[in-house]
Order: sequence, then structure tokens, then C-alpha cells
Amino acid sequence: MEKTTFFWITLRQWFMQNQRIYPWRNTKNPYHVLVAEFLLQQTHVRKVEEVYNSLLSSFPTVQQLSKALESKLIEIISPIGLIYRASRIKSTAIQISANFNGKVPDEFDALIKLPGIGDYIANAVLCYAYHQNTVPIDTNVIRLFIRYFDLKSDKPRPRTDKILASKIRDLYVFDFDFKTANLAVLDFAGLICTTVNPKCKECPLNVQCNYYKKESPLY
Repeated sequence: MEKTTFFWITLRQWFMQNQRIYPWRNTKNPYHVLVAEFLLQQTHVRKVEEVYNSLLSSFPTVQQLSKALESKLIEIISPIGLIYRASRIKSTAIQISANFNGKVPDEFDALIKLPGIGDYIANAVLCYAYHQNTVPIDTNVIRLFIRYFDLKSDKPRPRTDKILASKIRDLYVFDFDFKTANLAVLDFAGLICTTVNPKCKECPLNVQCNYYKKESPLY
């Protein structure tokens, strides 16, 4: 089977049996997705769920968040650290309330102009909330694609490599939805193709993985 086809068929089968369940994955509310993505930045996913539920319970709408006391937001967010996010998420809510009638934008160019929103969050919101065919690319995504497809980057920080990002997006060729594909990549990178001690021997992709062939030449 062709390498890319094998990758996506195998990854989808694995995901159907091993996907991680979080409340923000089961919502179609763009505001909820946006809040989750803010909280997930540089934070272990297991720590986020309680803070996510608490924040949305306290501020159920963008408008309410825009009027929140920053001290209250800091109190809610502090268990997961990086409390500067309190100011950013409030500033974003203020702009959405003022400029978009409280509706999270559904266009990349509008999202990217909001405080604290970069390419990853913008593409995540568009994919998970608006079902657009976008690819949120972070270090986990990059690691999996570099290893399996033997992609290269000449950047000290591959996450900033736009050529690499374009190559990854070009490999998104499958017959199912982008949300499933993106979440499958995230979960697989988080559970199998980990940064340290990847589970190569039990990896269902290893028969066609360039990294596994290099690390285990006698496989």
C-alpha cells in the first residue's frame, strides 16, 4: 500500500479505538473551542479540563468573558500556570464582542488579528468549530510527520518553517473529515510517537516508518 494511504488508513483505525475524550472535542460552540485552545497552549492536556469547565461555568458567553475581572480570570487559570493568558483571553473577548457581535470569526485573517491567536489556534478553531479543512500544526504534528515521512527542516525551530508546514498540509490526503484527521494525529503523537521513548515496536505505522527503519535496522 502507498505510504501516505497506509498512514491515514492505519491512523484512523487506531484513533477509532484509542481516541482521547475531552469536553471541547464534543462541542460545536466556537467560543468553547477558542477557550480550550487558549488554555491548551504549552500546557499538559490532562490539567486543562477542570479549568476549562470552571471558566465556561463562570463566563458562559464571549460577552460575559469580556466583562470579567482579570483577577477572577487569574484565579481560575492559575492552577495550570501561564496566567498571562488571563489578559489575552479577555482582550480577545473584548474585540470579538465589539467587532463581531460576540461571534467568534470564521475566517483565518480575522482570527489571526485577535490578541494571542497565532496560526495554530486560528486553524484549530476553523477546523474544530467550523469544520473547515485546515491543519493546526504544532511540535507534536511536526514530530510525527518528520519521523514517518522523513521530512527535513533547516530551521532551528521547525515549527517556524513554512515550507515544512506546506509539505505537511500537502500530505493531508484522505477520504474522511479533517477534524478526525487532526485529532488522530494529535493523539497518536501524544500516546505513541512521543518525544522521548516513542513506542516504536508497538506502533502500527512502523512497517512504513522511516524513523523506525533507521532506529531498528534489523526490524
